[in-house]
Amino acid sequence: MENVLIISGNKSASETLSGFIREAFGCEVRTVETAEQAREFFDSQASCGLAVIYSPLADDSGISLAEYIIENTSSNCILIVRAETAEKISGRMGHMGIITIGRPFNKTFLWQTINTIEISMNRSYQLYEETVRLERMIDEIRLIDKAKFMLMQYRHMTEEEAHSFLEQYAMNNRKKKTTSASEIIDRLSEKFL
Repeated sequence: MENVLIISGNKSASETLSGFIREAFGCEVRTVETAEQAREFFDSQASCGLAVIYSPLADDSGISLAEYIIENTSSNCILIVRAETAEKISGRMGHMGIITIGRPFNKTFLWQTINTIEISMNRSYQLYEETVRLERMIDEIRLIDKAKFMLMQYRHMTEEEAHSFLEQYAMNNRKKKTTSASEIIDRLSEKFL
């Protein structure tokens, strides 16, 4: 996790949290004091991996801000509230993807919570990268298949002949198969379409 935003009107809590998170996770920590400043931060297209709200804020209970963050950004959110409030809202917040921590709490619990979020983020990013890689492969296969189909349709080749033609074309021109497929599609489109 590279960036963390701490939203707290309590200077002491803000300093303690930012120092702990910076030291424990080696990330950049920014702080704001109000929900309005936090919304401005996110509205300015700034991003962070985690928003930590130390409730209450001067202009918000923290609950609506947490909901705003989850609904409008890709940031994870921890809402720190009084223990009795945590018991009342944790179910609703949990369904939205907001982690609720009742205070008082200890640093070990906070570390475990943030570490779990970081592990989940890393796993999600790995899955995202794998999805992108597979989508790219599918697009390449589609492009190659389209070129082969056009060769079969307009040049009356069999599938094997179209496949061999495409491979030979790529090899002769020292280009990737996808680049060659794109060129073949363009040439056949100009001539026949």
